[in-house]
Amino acid sequence: MTISVQRIPGSRCVRGLLAISGLLLLAACEQDRVTPEPQLTVAVYEVGGAMVKRERKFNAMVVPADLTRVSFRIPGKISHLAVQAGQQVTEGRILAQIEDSIQRQMLADTMAQYQLSKRQLERAQNLHKRGSLTSAQRDQLQAGFRLAEANLKLAQARLSYTVVKAPFDGIVAEVKKELYESVAVGETVITVYRNDRTDVLANIPDTLPAKIYRIRDITALKARAVFSGSPGAHVMNYLKASTARNPKTQSFQFWLTMPASGTPFPPGRPVTITIDLQEVGFGADTGLLLPLTALEAGAEGAFRVWRYENGVVTPAPVQVGRITQEGALILSGLWAGDLIVTSGLYRLRPGQAVDIQIQNQGQ
Repeated sequence: MTISVQRIPGSRCVRGLLAISGLLLLAACEQDRVTPEPQLTVAVYEVGGAMVKRERKFNAMVVPADLTRVSFRIPGKISHLAVQAGQQVTEGRILAQIEDSIQRQMLADTMAQYQLSKRQLERAQNLHKRGSLTSAQRDQLQAGFRLAEANLKLAQARLSYTVVKAPFDGIVAEVKKELYESVAVGETVITVYRNDRTDVLANIPDTLPAKIYRIRDITALKARAVFSGSPGAHVMNYLKASTARNPKTQSFQFWLTMPASGTPFPPGRPVTITIDLQEVGFGADTGLLLPLTALEAGAEGAFRVWRYENGVVTPAPVQVGRITQEGALILSGLWAGDLIVTSGLYRLRPGQAVDIQIQNQGQ
């Protein structure tokens, strides 16, 4: 006897529904499981021991020494330019000239009048000695001679005004006019600066000039200068200083100088100036040095840092003495050996756990 088994069509649907339900349940469990956020890694700086900063460094630049603007005393058209920018000149050398035909004609006329008046006066004096000429007539001719002499000197001066000469030994900084160009009285034609010394201009923060001006003999102030691209350091002397802040930089300007030896340093060359505060009679600054990247500015000039301790970071206020090229000098709020965060400050929260990478070893 053969028994036939019939497959129930609905069983396949049941198995499919069970499989779908299992997948949905698994997906729901995966959604409820929270993926942990990776811990932030930051760079930290290990604070070293207290530093004594007896030196102050400033960025400076070579400037032309006694830069002088050369101009004509009478108007005219330039007929000759004898120099170019960068050329060395000696004192008294002719730099430029304007057309002088009118001045030369005036000189010739006044010279002729002067010579005529001179001969007339000589004859009058002889006649006066013989009694053939009255004193009044002689005095009249003498006055005419003096007038002719004055006109001659004036004509000679006007002719000399048609040329400009180098006021000292130096270098031509710039030629501002072209050949055959008209110039007005006092209009700069050429600029010249000395080449027997090197001058440097430094912008000094407003805290230092108050100290420097208390030096009994400010002319004795010396600085050490390192010129870009030149080995070794040079000693420079105080030259002059501004008494008011520069409106652009909001700092005071100090000029230093030294005699030029060999080829002078060209204007515009960067210079690093170092002043020894103790050498000029001031106490040195003492504090803990910290990278500028570790500082976070607050309100009213306040600063804070993020200290790493026991795996977490916390903010700590600090007192900044001054900012240097090496970093910030911290007067209070830190201790030697502290680990201070120097990266990702904007991502930190008080008590946040972080991983660290020490970027230095405090010394």
